[in-house]
Amino acid sequence: MLQDLPSQAHAMISDMLNKPEWAAGGRLPPETELAREIGVSRPVLRKALARLRDEGRLFSRRGSGNYVQPRVIVEPPLTEFGALSIRTVQDMKRCMRFRQIVEAAAAEDAARLQDPVAIEAIATAHGALAGMPPGGSVFDLDFAFHIAVAAASGNPYYRFALETLRQQIALGLEFGRKLRGIGLHEVSDRVITEHEEVLFAIRAGDQAGAREAMTRHIEQGIIRLFGGDANRQGETSNAR
Repeated sequence: MLQDLPSQAHAMISDMLNKPEWAAGGRLPPETELAREIGVSRPVLRKALARLRDEGRLFSRRGSGNYVQPRVIVEPPLTEFGALSIRTVQDMKRCMRFRQIVEAAAAEDAARLQDPVAIEAIATAHGALAGMPPGGSVFDLDFAFHIAVAAASGNPYYRFALETLRQQIALGLEFGRKLRGIGLHEVSDRVITEHEEVLFAIRAGDQAGAREAMTRHIEQGIIRLFGGDANRQGETSNAR
């Protein structure tokens, strides 16, 4: 029984450290005081404290005493954007705001890089949406245009971000159109014009113009989906 006293002391101190007031860490009471509180001798207490230090729950500072390690709450990491989900209108706005930043930068980089093959791919994607046959998929053709712009930047991270968010973007577009009573197969002339402005600026090598054109396109998309002033949406961004 006496040989198990350190284990009992260890359990009692562990229970104490699990209380909310120790979550942020702190300095333990002096050994004499702590031993008296839990009803053990100092040699027994020291064995329990040594075990807790081995477990990483305590650390000591010479001449200062024993300290409790703060409990760090680590949320499971999101290994990809696909782990995020669209549940509310606010989620859509956050997603679109992220896209606004990413896509504006991608358009600017595309204008700077001036890859003729990539720019032709943007033009092809634009033409496919402008000439979409009745019943075609607005989302697929529209998304293809934005992917082409991302690819033309020469930075694979832009395209990866958009591809990973494809499902969320599709859900947001569908939900937003339903909110506004817009048909899923209707292509707005304004969207075509805005795409032309993005393409024109990229083809001209106008970096600032490409960034502005993409930003404006996304902001107008928010207005089309949610109504009102895009600048007053709080967390605005890209929709079509």
